[in-house]
Amino acid sequence: MRYAGVAVALVAAVWSTSPWPLAALVGLAVVARQPRLAVSLALAWGLGALTLHQGLAARLPEPLNGQELSVRARVVDLVERDQRARYGEPVAWQRLWLEVSPGPGEPRWPGRHRVRVTAWGPLPALQAGDRFQGRVRLYFPHGWHNQTGPDGARFALSRRLDARGELVAVEGPVRAAGGLHAFRARLAARLRERLAGSPLGAAVIPALVAGDRRGLGPTLRERFQATGTAHLLAISGLHLTLVTGLLWWVGRWLLAPLYAWAWPPARHLALQQLAWLPALAGGLGYAALAGFSLPTQRALLMMAVLAWCRLRRRGPPAGRVLALALMAVLLVDPLAALSAGLWLSFGAVAVILLLLDGGRLPVMLALPVPMAVAGAALFGIWAWWAPLANLLLVPLFSLLVVPAALLGAVVDSGPPLMAAATGVELAVAIMDCLATWPAPSLPPAAGWGGALLLAACLLWLLPAWPWPRRLLVLCLLPWWLPDPGAPPPGRVDLVVFEVGQGQALALRTARHLVLYDVGPAWEGGSAMARVVVPWLRRHRLRPDVTVVSHGDGDHAGGLGDLPWPGRLLAGEPGRLSAPATACRAGQHWRFDGVDFRVLWPRDDGWSGNDASCVLRVDAVGASLLLTGDITTAVEYRLLGKVAPVEVLQLAHHGSASSSADAWVRSLAPRWAVASVGYANRFHHPAPDLVARLEAAGVTVLRTDRTGMIVFRLGGLDNAALITKWRQDHGRPWHRPASGRYW
Repeated sequence: MRYAGVAVALVAAVWSTSPWPLAALVGLAVVARQPRLAVSLALAWGLGALTLHQGLAARLPEPLNGQELSVRARVVDLVERDQRARYGEPVAWQRLWLEVSPGPGEPRWPGRHRVRVTAWGPLPALQAGDRFQGRVRLYFPHGWHNQTGPDGARFALSRRLDARGELVAVEGPVRAAGGLHAFRARLAARLRERLAGSPLGAAVIPALVAGDRRGLGPTLRERFQATGTAHLLAISGLHLTLVTGLLWWVGRWLLAPLYAWAWPPARHLALQQLAWLPALAGGLGYAALAGFSLPTQRALLMMAVLAWCRLRRRGPPAGRVLALALMAVLLVDPLAALSAGLWLSFGAVAVILLLLDGGRLPVMLALPVPMAVAGAALFGIWAWWAPLANLLLVPLFSLLVVPAALLGAVVDSGPPLMAAATGVELAVAIMDCLATWPAPSLPPAAGWGGALLLAACLLWLLPAWPWPRRLLVLCLLPWWLPDPGAPPPGRVDLVVFEVGQGQALALRTARHLVLYDVGPAWEGGSAMARVVVPWLRRHRLRPDVTVVSHGDGDHAGGLGDLPWPGRLLAGEPGRLSAPATACRAGQHWRFDGVDFRVLWPRDDGWSGNDASCVLRVDAVGASLLLTGDITTAVEYRLLGKVAPVEVLQLAHHGSASSSADAWVRSLAPRWAVASVGYANRFHHPAPDLVARLEAAGVTVLRTDRTGMIVFRLGGLDNAALITKWRQDHGRPWHRPASGRYW
């Protein structure tokens, strides 16, 4: 109880913005007549709150956004290097993790900070461990904030990443300092050279041995994610625990008897206890190969706590060991509670320990089921055959791929490495075979639904419990219950996703969905795959109609990642990657009492921004207008022909080339929405336009400040319900640092 209570207090202090959880925990301790526990809980809460405040305060101050800073820098991780398109031309590209401190005469951002930067063009090819002096242009670690998709700001805080930006120049000589990361880079290069005959092995083995994931292309990552086995690519709790367990077994039967024979004082310890010495030494070495990344540090600390408990003659129960391990990890780094990797690593260690202490099935048969559920909950892809994929691949990686890869790396031998590569190729063949099965993904439930299903899996795998196991089927209720978020007939929800300097919107009626624009894309990903598709899966929706306003990449780039576009309309169908029907004025459809009408373009004589498909939506007592990127030339042609609306999407992200005064006066909107990127180089929305709109009584909402926006429009009361995700569902890390964090 004591260990678990302290761990809960630390988690609550980091995650919660209210002191009420602390009051509840202390109250429970007082009622239980445990004053020392109450004091421990208060101290733990204070440590978590202080660490959170320090982490927030260390981030780049917003006034320094986009300004060049002179820094002394050290490369603290492996360097990604590639050729990428920039402004339409292929350019040398590097991604660097740096530890920076102020350069000479640079007082604006004191202290040491961890930043991630990109380097473009003819800059020196930097390596892990290099030290240099240079200039960087940094930005506050903002991150998108939507109902679904990654939380970039939370990730940055959990990794203590204080800024993102660009390396502008390297001034003076670059000093190669070497060190652990430089050794990892050389090891990874050596492994790729050894595995040149197996492209899949050359991509995966360095990731498993040295934590070098640079060779994992997007296609290979998607294969693992689609089968719920992406956790196999990370050196974290699962691999570290299994390697440590394997070394413990080898030590138990080989090294421990030899050690007890050579050193008589050790004979008072059992062989099982002596075996922990080589096991922990091997785990420490494996964590070093991974660069002592945060997930491996946490997993290693948990294993050390487990070993300490096992070294005692009368070890505590498994639950107490897990609580002690979690408490130890969080006391060392309270911000680890923000990391999904911690909970995946801790879950893997917990499941293995619980199963070893009395599971109904052998570990290798039981472990894949909860790992499949955890991976699906983390990546939002639920497939009925994910447990089968884990059942086949977890033993394959645990018993063949990882041990053979480590053995080959340690002895620098080709046959073990090729055996590991063969295992990887077999794993990919299994995934490709599963991908051909008629197995549509299951609709995911909310986060608590995944946690409930994971708990049910564990309870089913563990020994008898006080209630009938048939009641576990109730944990599937989140999949049976209908989505409560659909608007009633006659009303419409406008969902404006935060997708950076691009646009993606959804119009949801009682039983139908229309997408308007599909967001930007970049090499290896898109806003559609990262944000919109997970949102569609969460709400079990598929678009009936997808409207792509025009062919620019910030509006149409994600179309290739939309699995089911439905009927596709486009202002410039010839520029899209899929066949589409041209948007033309007069097109009309009606869903659940809500009218959708295309107002522009009228003919084929338009291109670029002015070819944008203008869509008007009329619900009961409310209306909105989506304008794409039209300029004032189109606005004046529509002037006087469009009735007033409640919500107006500002054309071209609120640039000065659109939203003429006469156009805005004729529409008389109550709200104007601009989909813009944080600290974008175009300075959208234009400050003069925002000032004019606010002077006219129009409330301007912008995604870079509010995150995802949801309007519920229509109804007899004629009052819009507006949800601004960054304000209504935000956490302290979703806003700039201030004197307080709550």
